[in-house]
Amino acid sequence: MNTYIRILRLLPAYKGHFAMAFLSMVGFALANGAFAYLIGPVMKFLFAAGEGGTDINILPFHLLTIPKDKMVLAVPFVLMAVAVLKGLSSYGQTYFMGFVGQGIVRDLRNALYNHMLRLPVSYFSSTSTGNLSSRITHDVNLIQTSTAEAIAQVLKQSLTIIVLGAIVVSLDWKLALAASVALPLSVYPMSKLGQKMKKVSRQNQITIGAMTALLHEALSGVRVVKAFGTEGYEGGRFQKENENYMRSQVKSIKVRSISSPLMETLGAVAFAATIWYAAYRIHQGTLQPESFISFFASVLMFYQPIKALNGVNLNIQQGIAAAQRVFEIMDMPGEPDTGAHPMESVSESIEFRGVSFRYGENWVLKGIDLNVRKGEIAAIVGSSGAGKSTFVNLIPRFYEATAGTILIDGRDIKEIPLASLRGAMAIVSQQVTLFNDTVAANIAYGSPEAHGRDDAKLIEAAKAANAHDFIMRLPQGYDTVIGESGVKLSGGERQRLSIARALLKNAPILILDEATSALDSESEFEVQKALANLMKGRTTFVIAHRLSTIRNADRIIVLSEGTIKETGRHDELLGAGGEYSRLYSIQFKKA
Repeated sequence: MNTYIRILRLLPAYKGHFAMAFLSMVGFALANGAFAYLIGPVMKFLFAAGEGGTDINILPFHLLTIPKDKMVLAVPFVLMAVAVLKGLSSYGQTYFMGFVGQGIVRDLRNALYNHMLRLPVSYFSSTSTGNLSSRITHDVNLIQTSTAEAIAQVLKQSLTIIVLGAIVVSLDWKLALAASVALPLSVYPMSKLGQKMKKVSRQNQITIGAMTALLHEALSGVRVVKAFGTEGYEGGRFQKENENYMRSQVKSIKVRSISSPLMETLGAVAFAATIWYAAYRIHQGTLQPESFISFFASVLMFYQPIKALNGVNLNIQQGIAAAQRVFEIMDMPGEPDTGAHPMESVSESIEFRGVSFRYGENWVLKGIDLNVRKGEIAAIVGSSGAGKSTFVNLIPRFYEATAGTILIDGRDIKEIPLASLRGAMAIVSQQVTLFNDTVAANIAYGSPEAHGRDDAKLIEAAKAANAHDFIMRLPQGYDTVIGESGVKLSGGERQRLSIARALLKNAPILILDEATSALDSESEFEVQKALANLMKGRTTFVIAHRLSTIRNADRIIVLSEGTIKETGRHDELLGAGGEYSRLYSIQFKKA
C-alpha cells in the first residue's frame, strides 16, 4: 500500500487534466445508468403503443415523466442524447487520463534516469546495464497501468456501480438484496489472484532484465562473439532466458484467464437467485414485468464493472511489482556531495595523507602518503592488481577513501562540491567512451561553451591532439556521425578525439589511465605527441603499462601490494635495482 500511495503522489502535477477526466467519468456513469433504466420504459412504450400508449417515467424516482402524446418523438431523442453524452464522456475520460498517465511515466522516467546518473560508480560496477535499461523502460511502462489507467478504471467502474446500484435499489430493493449475494463471495478470490499476479509480475521483470542484459552484452561485444565462434553459445544463453520469460508470462496468463470465468460463475449464482425471486414476485403480482426488465438490464450491467475491477486489481498488482523495482533504485543514496567551497585550479599541490581503500574485506591501498606539486607529472606504475586505477579513481571521488584524506591545496576534497572537483579534471583512459554523434559534439562533450564545428577553440584542440587532419578526411568532416562508441574510427583516432575533448575542457588536473596501452606503435606515436601537448602546465597523474612511455615523468611512484615501494625518476629507480627495475627488466625481456 505504501508503494501505491507513493505512485499516487505523482498525480497532483496533473490535477487539471485529472479533474476533467473525473467529470467525464461522472458523465459516463450517468449515461450508462440512464441506458439501463431506459430499457424498461422503452419496452413498455413499444408494447403500449398499439393500445393508445401511456405516460412513461424515463428517470428513476419519477424525476421525469413523458406524456403519452409526446412519446414518439421524445423516446428516440432521449436515447440519442444519452448515447452522445456517453460517447463524449468516454472520449474525455480516455484522453485526459491518457495524458495524465503519459505525463507521469515521462516524469518518473526522467527522475529515475537522473538519479541513476548520480549513483556512485561502485553501484554500476555490480549492476548490469541491461538490468538498469529494463527498469527504466519496461518497469516504468508497467507503472502506467497502476496509475492513470488503473485509477481511471477504478473511478469509472466505481461510479458506474454507484449509479447502477442506485437504479437497482430504486427499482426494487428486495431484488437488489438477492442480486448482491455474490459480492461477498468475490472478495477473497480477487485478493488471492491479485497477490499471485504481483508475485508472477515481479518474476517477469527480473527475467526480462536478465534477458536485456544478455542482449546488451552480446550485441556490444559482437566482434568477440564472432571472433571466438560463440554465436551458438550466446544464442543458447538467450534462448534459456527467453524460455524463462515465456514461462513466467504463461503463469501471468493463467492468473488472468481464471479471473474472468470465476467472476462470471459468481455472477451466474447471483442471476439465478435474482431470477428465482423475480419469478416468484411476478407470479404473486408484486412486480411489474417492465420494472423487472429494467432491473435485469441494470444488474447485467452492474456485474460488468465488478468484473472489470477484478482485472484492474491484477493490473495494479503488476504495476506495484514494477514500482518496487523502480523505487529500489530511487531510494538508493546518491554520491555524497557535502562540499560547499568550489575550486578553480591547483595552486600548490595534491596530497594523499594516510589514504587506504578496500573492496569488501580486501585492502587495495594501505597508508598512501604522497604530495604531487602543481604542474608535476606523476607516473603510477606497478604489476597488475597493485591498485593503480583505484589510486587515481579516488581523486575525482569515483570511490571514497576508506581511511585517510586527499587534499588539494590543503583542503579536503570532501569539502569541494563534486561538480567543481570534477570540473577541474580531465580524464583520458584506455577505454575511450565516444557517443553516436558528430565528431564536433564528441569533442565539445563536457564543454558547454563550445559552439559546434566552427568554434575556433574546438578546432584548435583537435589540431593540438593531432586529430584535425584525419577529421577533415572524414565524409562530413566535423559533422560526421562516428557511430556507437566511435565504431567508425580506428583505436588511435578514437583516442585522439578523447584527448581533443580533454584539451578543450582545459582542466588543471589531468588523469591518464593507460591511454596508449591498446594502440599499435604508429598510433601510439601520434597519441604520445598529442598527450605531450595535453600535459603542458597541468598536474598530471599517468598510469602507464609500457614503462618506456614514462621516461620523462617528473616522478615515478611504484605501487606494490597496495603500498608505495619506491619513488623517483626513471634513471634513479632503474639504477636502484628495486621493484621498478624488476618490472622494467621483465618488459625489456618480453620486448
